[in-house]
Amino acid sequence: MLYFCGVNLTFHQDTMMKVTLIFTILCSLFNIIWSENDRMKESSCILDPDSRTDWSEEPPIMTHMNGDLVLPEGSANDRSFEIVYNQVVILGCPGSYFTEFSVDDGPLYARCQGGDKFLVWETEEGDGWVEYGLGAMECNSQPDDTTSVVDTCGPKDVGTKIQIEFDVTPDLTTEAVTITVCHDLHGSRTLWSRHTIWDEISAYYSGNNRPSFSPDDYFDYDVNHFYKTATQKETIADLVGSQALADEYIQGQMFFSRGHLAPNADFIFHSWMDSTFHFINVAPQWQCFNGINWAQFEASCRDLAIERGLDLIVYTGTHGVTQLKDVNGQLVDIYLYNGDKLPVPRFFWKILYDQWTLKGVALVGVNNPHLDSIPDDYVVCPPLSQHVLLPSDNQDIYKGYMYACRIEDLASAFPEVPDLPPMDLLE
Repeated sequence: MLYFCGVNLTFHQDTMMKVTLIFTILCSLFNIIWSENDRMKESSCILDPDSRTDWSEEPPIMTHMNGDLVLPEGSANDRSFEIVYNQVVILGCPGSYFTEFSVDDGPLYARCQGGDKFLVWETEEGDGWVEYGLGAMECNSQPDDTTSVVDTCGPKDVGTKIQIEFDVTPDLTTEAVTITVCHDLHGSRTLWSRHTIWDEISAYYSGNNRPSFSPDDYFDYDVNHFYKTATQKETIADLVGSQALADEYIQGQMFFSRGHLAPNADFIFHSWMDSTFHFINVAPQWQCFNGINWAQFEASCRDLAIERGLDLIVYTGTHGVTQLKDVNGQLVDIYLYNGDKLPVPRFFWKILYDQWTLKGVALVGVNNPHLDSIPDDYVVCPPLSQHVLLPSDNQDIYKGYMYACRIEDLASAFPEVPDLPPMDLLE
């Protein structure tokens, strides 16, 4: 009888002596590996992002070597970064510069040495290593995001695929991407926006000041002007043939907001949140819908990711054009610019799925508080009788009529839905 690392093993007598030494050596090796793993975990860099010693007031963008954003763990009141011993992270201050280093906006490479200490160098080859705490790696101001065109997208390639990202290092082309959108440049409409809700969203930073929306170079007119309420009334009056009727349509909470597709509240740091404020990431959404049922639904998506420990891939898109009755009772399509650009979507939709289990669900919202009832053809896919993500008043037209269905059913109805693998239902 032989004990291997505390496990009872039985061998024939003639082999006992031959294997005893081998097992003894193997057991010693395993003990060494386990001890080393414990030592490395104890030597990890555990950083408190609420401590100015560990994390600066204007922190850099921090990514793994493959360009993925480094995420904090925990909750809003108890969060931390854990970077394992000897792990290297990339730091950058795009649009700003490091206050303590001569590399301007970066990148810097930092190797965890345990606790709050890093070996920092200015080139990937490791010239001039200096030990620093990460709190010393401060940007002069909040890093700026940028956009870049990467491909075509959408049905018949009508859309332009654009990444919203932080340009941390010239060595990578897809680093620190927060959002990818599919935008129709000709029609000034975004077909869909893709981002991730990490379960680490529980460690989000509150109190961010909302920046102005950026048109970038994707609009050949003053898109912000046509989102103003006064301009909306003028535009609607021209479309329906009556200023008085336009004033009835646009009043109180019934006006077109800049409806985020990838919402700022789905991101953790203020710089990441600010990357959502691009006009290519919004669509005209009635405020009574945007601020009630859609907002409750978005909050439920975050809660689901946290409660179930899921990193959810999210597509949020639009379809169709909202119609309102003109002075003759005829339905007319509503565009906020030039009669054919910046359409008010008839539907907002969202797909969420877990890429590991391939479970997902689709939700659809009707973007028109002036409907008397929901037409049959507005229910575009077989609705689920209920779903945990649906708001309690999901059939209230003013707040936003919403229903859930399977992803494949929505894809059959809306050509804007990208190709996705077969999914089981995320319930």
